[in-house]
Amino acid sequence: MAAQKQLPHSTADWQGYTLDELRYMRAYTAARIEINRERLTARMAEITDFNKKGAGAKGIVGRIIGAMSYIDMAVIVWKISSSAFRLFRSVRRR
Repeated sequence: MAAQKQLPHSTADWQGYTLDELRYMRAYTAARIEINRERLTARMAEITDFNKKGAGAKGIVGRIIGAMSYIDMAVIVWKISSSAFRLFRSVRRR
């Protein structure tokens, strides 16, 4: 585990921050806030784009189909079609 950084104001001989140190800390904090704001904006744009597209190629259905292999799809089609044929046969017999 890394050693915790000791803050300068916790030492007895600390005289305060210099003007350059204060400017550096303000600029660093502003840059960090701006980067986080841009990340949040990009994530929100992805979410809204996803919601606008619906069930398209990048929608939920497209992602599910993209994750399945051809064998998985064939098994699902086989099960659905066999159930449908059984249902049609039972309806036709009545």
